[in-house]
Amino acid sequence: MNEPMDANDLIAEAAMELLREHGPQTAADWGTLLADAGHGTADDMAEFVEYVEDPLLGYLSEERYAALDTLFEHRVLTHRLTEAEIKSGVLDANPDLMMLRVFLDRDDDEIHGISVVHRGIDDDLLADRGIEDPEFPHDEGFLLDTDTLAECSAGDLIGLFVADRELTLCTIPEVLDPAPGFGESLGTVLADIGADTLDAIVWQLMLDEPSLFRQPTAPLGEMLEAAGYVRDGDYVAVDGFDFEAYHLANRARMLEVRENLHPEEAASVIAFVDVVMAAKAEAVEDVSDWARKQIKEDPQTFAGIAEPPAAAAALELLSELDDHDSVLHSVATALAEKGSRRVKPAAHWLAGKASDRLGKILVAEASYETAHDLDPDWTPAIFDLALLAADRSDVTRALALLGRIEGGESEVLHEVLQRYAPAEHPELGRNDKCWCGSGRKFKVCHLGKSEVTFDDRANWLYVKAQLFSRTPEYFDAVFDLALIRAEQFNSEEALTLAVEGGLAVDAALFDAGIFAAFVERRGELLPTDERELADQWLSIPRSVYKVASTEPGQLVTLSDVRNGHLVKVTDEWGSVNLEPGTLVCARVLPAGSTMRTFGGIEPLAAEDKRELIQLIESVDTEPGQLVEFLSRGLAGAPFR
Repeated sequence: MNEPMDANDLIAEAAMELLREHGPQTAADWGTLLADAGHGTADDMAEFVEYVEDPLLGYLSEERYAALDTLFEHRVLTHRLTEAEIKSGVLDANPDLMMLRVFLDRDDDEIHGISVVHRGIDDDLLADRGIEDPEFPHDEGFLLDTDTLAECSAGDLIGLFVADRELTLCTIPEVLDPAPGFGESLGTVLADIGADTLDAIVWQLMLDEPSLFRQPTAPLGEMLEAAGYVRDGDYVAVDGFDFEAYHLANRARMLEVRENLHPEEAASVIAFVDVVMAAKAEAVEDVSDWARKQIKEDPQTFAGIAEPPAAAAALELLSELDDHDSVLHSVATALAEKGSRRVKPAAHWLAGKASDRLGKILVAEASYETAHDLDPDWTPAIFDLALLAADRSDVTRALALLGRIEGGESEVLHEVLQRYAPAEHPELGRNDKCWCGSGRKFKVCHLGKSEVTFDDRANWLYVKAQLFSRTPEYFDAVFDLALIRAEQFNSEEALTLAVEGGLAVDAALFDAGIFAAFVERRGELLPTDERELADQWLSIPRSVYKVASTEPGQLVTLSDVRNGHLVKVTDEWGSVNLEPGTLVCARVLPAGSTMRTFGGIEPLAAEDKRELIQLIESVDTEPGQLVEFLSRGLAGAPFR
């Protein structure tokens, strides 16, 4: 059953209908059409249409939007069959048919026996069709019924015809010549920009040449080759075009806009990233020596990476690569040696981030310290040192470091540290015996250290892991689970609250493996008792419990339904809101002298008990499945 559309969905649907009726429009003109139709002001609607998402919406030259189904209506694209396609019933969509995938990216999973399959995602399905070649299909394919092409032969032409927003497969009885004037028309489209995506080119050609593809032509790939054009991924240009320079310029412009970088900074980011990628792609044996030579040739090429936003942008781009950390460390170290003095703090910081991801946190800390020594105001190094000081429970140093950052008092870390800040003891000198009775000097025992109990520090340990999960490396996993959780609540604040704590965060930490990574990479910084506690937590699963009794405002006693074990949990919400006999799901963790449910307690319907236990016990259960299962049916409820 389709869910009812909200107001924005209705406006977006009206916007698409107006685009179909009036043809391609700029955002301003499109907004005016919506306003004239009674959907708000022209300015508001012009801004609104820039965020409309629809697979059938295309972006043309001169900043115009077009309804693609209108452009493609009653047009046909052709493709020459291969033996592999006939045998498997899978068409390699690239490049001949690729732009027609927009008709299959809608809510319909399949239209008239055609669906999209992706190499790398649907490999099992492709294997079921007898496809062993990892390069077929090259990227995307169109999956047909198994015997659809049984009567065809290799070299035959088939076509996909568009009518009423749907695709129909048809056979083409004769080999046709390329469309007249195709090459010249393509040259006109590319005259000013040099290269563009094949999708955008075809859209523009159909708009400029209303007769194009009304009758079957030779396949698009063959026409491009015959006209002297070449492809690089999704892009098309005349033979001999410098795609590398073109992509570099595009990436630089993207960084300038997305990261608000100056052109010099963006160019330096791209240059640095390219050195890392080249070293990795070419499997360079001595990366450090090779990188030093690359950087020494023109150190100024990398000078723009000196600013914190540029260094952060480089790290973010490289995060998209797999197994790049060792290469990044070597290249960053080379930059620290051979780069300009101005770039050295950034280089040491990048080397530190790589060391951290390689599991060498003390080496990373030394790199941050070096960056800080070279430039005491280099903010990223200061902040990372504050985080590591906090992991050590050195609140005084962490707060002092944050105090050196503009706006440091507004950081979440600052708020956390304030809860555990040490009490002042003006009556004690550094060499006096400590107030706690340990017999040690105050300066080596509690000077500058938090005086909270171990019970409270257990909560701090959980918060340290939460802060670790908020780093760019892991936050996407937290955010995705928070989205699943928030979708069940009728609240504008639900997503923000879900990111801050509760089930989604707990699932990210323990079920998605972030807490294990935290212990592995930060364990040697933690106080000994916290490290031991963290190791305990790693072995404790989520379980299903029945509420045995409550002490309102204090405790709730839970009985594990899988083994009957009783546990008294300090949980104010549960002690007040749960009745004896209620089924709940929770992860119960030791916290000093108490037991806690830092990730919250989730009430459970009796009929869901068996299925939830199966989910918990199955090694194939994804964190998102668990969050969705425990969150379903909460629409309209207050967030918790």
